[in-house]
Amino acid sequence: MTPGTSTSKSEICPVVESIYTIGNKWSLVITYNLMKSPKRFNELKACIPGISSKVLTQNLSELQKNGIIEKKTTLGQPEKTEYVLTRKGEDLRKLMQEVKAWGEKWLTGQQPPESCGPELIRDLLTIPAQSV
Repeated sequence: MTPGTSTSKSEICPVVESIYTIGNKWSLVITYNLMKSPKRFNELKACIPGISSKVLTQNLSELQKNGIIEKKTTLGQPEKTEYVLTRKGEDLRKLMQEVKAWGEKWLTGQQPPESCGPELIRDLLTIPAQSV
């Protein structure tokens, strides 16, 4: 875009829709944790300091509705339910790595939020691709 020109609706709409879909801080942290491996509800809760069960439930529901994750149930004794990324969710892997790189470049020295534990920071670039 050149100076003095406005952004067209067709240019900005995908940005706004993307932010609306994945821009919530909890959604990004949940998605990040599922990039490492599928997880059960309590495993996710344990990975995300500061999130309540209610907020986690709401965010998981929203991520499912938006097609980022899905709930898979494995039959057996006992039955096992896990949250996994969809292909749409897997496509966020590169974006997460780019956001991390941007933060390292521009936010160095700033205090990270408490929900940003050392494991979260250390592991982001080593997230293996999961088969979907």
